[in-house]
Amino acid sequence: MATFGAAATANANPNKSFEVAQPPADSVSSLCFSPKANFLVATSWDNQVRCWEITRSGTTVGSVPKTQINHDQPALCSTWKDDGTTVFSGGCDKLVKMWPLLSGGQPVTVAMHDAPIKEVAWIPEMNLLATGSWDKTLK
Repeated sequence: MATFGAAATANANPNKSFEVAQPPADSVSSLCFSPKANFLVATSWDNQVRCWEITRSGTTVGSVPKTQINHDQPALCSTWKDDGTTVFSGGCDKLVKMWPLLSGGQPVTVAMHDAPIKEVAWIPEMNLLATGSWDKTLK
């Protein structure tokens, strides 16, 4: 510990963090990790939903950009289906998109609200998607 008034020696990366390759161009609004594989999904204010494969070799952690989709407005939230094959995302375009990520399929709109969608949750016990919006509704 440094003495008050003395120059501190800074550790540039005390938590051993790393930045993913090709990060979002704007603020990140949510993160979710696949329940079945080493895939990280992030939504962001640049309208994007991005997926990276996270790798580890010894103590070295890395990332490989895999794919991305667009919303028409900022993407605010995401969740994985429990089988790890599908991602749901919602945002300011008032839509929830279902993205069959692992099969390479195109996203399909599966829910709508009257205002931006802030939360999505997959409930595996009921095989049900729940959504919450700034329109003050849960669907």
